[in-house]
Amino acid sequence: MTKTEIVFWNMDSIMQFMEIIGRHDYEAELVCGGRTVNAKALLDVISLHAFQASELRIFSDSCEDLLKDLDLYMDQYRLERAAAC
Repeated sequence: MTKTEIVFWNMDSIMQFMEIIGRHDYEAELVCGGRTVNAKALLDVISLHAFQASELRIFSDSCEDLLKDLDLYMDQYRLERAAAC
């Protein structure tokens, strides 16, 4: 399993995330607080506190292609975390 922190900044970023993750065959889930949802289900993702940081769990140890496609989401998380310090 591969884990990374991501964040969405608006509704368009969620829609783009759905397009990206939908192009890959990996199973994935998002965890925010005590909730875990299917990362490929739009309504599930929206139902999270969508604009808070979430942990993305990808059920594969070799998913570099997906992580590369999601760089922007991981960078946004790092930026927000750095700004909060």
